Amino acid sequence: MRPKLTYSNVVSTLCLFLLLGGGAAYAANQLGKNSVGSKQLKKNAVVTAKVKNEAITGAKVKRGSLTGTQIDSSTLGPVSNANHATSADRAGNSELLGGVPAGEYAKTGHEAIHLVGEAGEPEFENSASNSGQETVHAGFYKDSLGIVHLQGTVEAPTTGQPVFTLPPGFRPSALVCWAVPAFVGLAYKVNRACVKQDGRVFNDRGEGTQFLSFDGFTFLPAN
Repeated sequence: MRPKLTYSNVVSTLCLFLLLGGGAAYAANQLGKNSVGSKQLKKNAVVTAKVKNEAITGAKVKRGSLTGTQIDSSTLGPVSNANHATSADRAGNSELLGGVPAGEYAKTGHEAIHLVGEAGEPEFENSASNSGQETVHAGFYKDSLGIVHLQGTVEAPTTGQPVFTLPPGFRPSALVCWAVPAFVGLAYKVNRACVKQDGRVFNDRGEGTQFLSFDGFTFLPAN
């Protein structure tokens, strides 16, 4: 037996239709421009925060839906890991490099050359002198690593006697010697020159007592 159609059946069916589809379609078509705001949005309902003229709180925005184009970077504070870099006493890569002060790292170049015989510098000894105006004058300096360099061509007529004496800070911890080119007239010879712990630089032995070249000789100074 077919059930009898009643007024209550019609009303309930119509309400169900409106709830399931018709009402939603009606609401979508009848909403005015800019009529949806923060109050009408459920939590996690917003995929991109582009509701015009109204701020959207974080609770309304779906997690992971925003990109850099929706975020105002000027409103962001420092990243938690960046706090270390903003602290003047703990900026590891600028103030302290691996625990070593930046000033102790090697610099390029070297200090000014100390020329023997110039004002405030060691004097020549035992009648020694620069070999001439055209040659590099006798001198010494430290490079950026603290290594002592000697330079210059000198005339050192007295074998075994100091040519000049290095000041403290430029002296070796032990006797150092090296072979040096030497000349007698036009003849090429090889001599041995040395620097003692007390800083005395001298022509130790050999045939060429007329001109000696100190260019290229280096050593570590005593601590």
